[in-house]
Amino acid sequence: MSQWASGNACTPTSQPNSNCTHGGWPEYVVRATTLRHVQLAVKFARNQNIRLVIKNSGHDFNGKSIGGYSLSVWTRNLKGMTYDPNYTSPTGSYTGRAVAYAAGTQASEGSTLMRQKNMVMIVAGGSTVGIAGGFLQGGGHSAYTSYYGLAADQVLAITAVTADGRVVEAHEGENADLFWAFRGGGGGNPSHQKGNPTATDQRSGTFGIVTSIVVKAFPATSITSGSVRFSTTPDRGSSAPPISAETFWAGMRAYWEFSIAICDAGGLGYSFIYPSSSSAGLTFTVSISVPNKTTTQYRQFVRPLLQKLNDLGIQQPMPTLKRSLTLSFPYENDPTNKASPLSKRVIGETTGHTLIASRFFPRTTFSTPSTLETSHLAIRHVVENGSLTFHGMNYAPTLSVSGNPNNSVNPAFRTTVLHAQAYESNAHWDGKAPILSHEALTERHQRLQGYMQGWRNVTPGSGSYINEGDAQEWEWKEAFFGSNYERLARMKREWDPEGVFWAIGGVGSDEWEVRDLDGGKREGIVTQDGRLCKVG
Repeated sequence: MSQWASGNACTPTSQPNSNCTHGGWPEYVVRATTLRHVQLAVKFARNQNIRLVIKNSGHDFNGKSIGGYSLSVWTRNLKGMTYDPNYTSPTGSYTGRAVAYAAGTQASEGSTLMRQKNMVMIVAGGSTVGIAGGFLQGGGHSAYTSYYGLAADQVLAITAVTADGRVVEAHEGENADLFWAFRGGGGGNPSHQKGNPTATDQRSGTFGIVTSIVVKAFPATSITSGSVRFSTTPDRGSSAPPISAETFWAGMRAYWEFSIAICDAGGLGYSFIYPSSSSAGLTFTVSISVPNKTTTQYRQFVRPLLQKLNDLGIQQPMPTLKRSLTLSFPYENDPTNKASPLSKRVIGETTGHTLIASRFFPRTTFSTPSTLETSHLAIRHVVENGSLTFHGMNYAPTLSVSGNPNNSVNPAFRTTVLHAQAYESNAHWDGKAPILSHEALTERHQRLQGYMQGWRNVTPGSGSYINEGDAQEWEWKEAFFGSNYERLARMKREWDPEGVFWAIGGVGSDEWEVRDLDGGKREGIVTQDGRLCKVG
């Protein structure tokens, strides 16, 4: 989580006499280990008009897992996971492989189960990400996105605690409207406060707190992957001749031309473009992963891209290939199969503090030479003129690939072939950098959104990923939810009429605002170190 969201409450510093403030962090935390703990916390916060914050693993770029003057429900310790090779859904519409897991289950635990049971389930790429929280409820992409669809597309049943403190079951035959809303429209964490300035609420959803879930699993599906890299600054000891900036961008154009084939092969192109101002210089890296291909088939698949790059004067050998069932996380070599604790922090280590925004580029923006060139130039402008780092994921979770699910996933997901992000690569605390004022941070946010407008201009009608975007996106309702927003808003009013669950950029979030302790209104970028109050 970036530190700015807390109001810069306690930033790393080399000054031993520096002070910390409580800022946007919760006042109290309920370490939930039972479903009853979750119920009691929700009822207490609602009845006492206290802001409620729900935190699973806490992975959020915008600080949705914190909230000033709040009560936090920490669901990470709700554990348990079971594989059933012959599961039948509550209505009998599905029979086959399935996994049931509790709210605190992490991606690394899912990966371990996959190897143990020789099957595949959709988990996040980050080993410590909770896979029942905002990851799944906002969509949830993975290495299998173009092959099996999103995490939200695989859900068969949900158990959740709603705003009135009840435990409810949701599937296609019971509470079907809530079941629809949770699967795509619930990304983020909620928060609630009416009059008490000493509490707040944030959680892994907008409609309730998911405590357990059942998802589809698939046959063991191996992934073959390899990496491509080129830069205007050659690697030390490399015999490759340096390339110019124009040759670099010609290489990028060649990659965009090839990227559609990655999506159509059910694969993933996981890439970065680092600006010339970065320590690496103007550099592109991409890991291309494709399911169910032998190494021979993979080499044949990527050869046209490598040939095109070599023809442009960008020397590219055939990459070293890796074939595996799941992504490997370091702790998994531990025979106890227990997730390792966070590593110890050291003097001089930096702390993330970046602003990030994202946009889906639909297939139409790469389908013709002219639209591809327009998209290419829009991306180049952000990197070259904005000195922003580009992070791209080429995938295509179409409805047909995903099994034609009836859920609330952002419709823009279904047409995308590029999930593009931009962020400040040098935004971090190193113990020496000055703390930016709220006004300066607001200016940087406006600058980022200004560059995002260029991407919006070339992708009309598309959107952004709520879990990996700017929660203060200028057009957030359309960007994060598209045509689903009005129906989601109705579900929100029905299931949470008092606004117990709130998250910045979430459904209904414009009905509340963070204010100063004295009730004074704020301008500019929203941080979580104030009171959450009803608008008006």
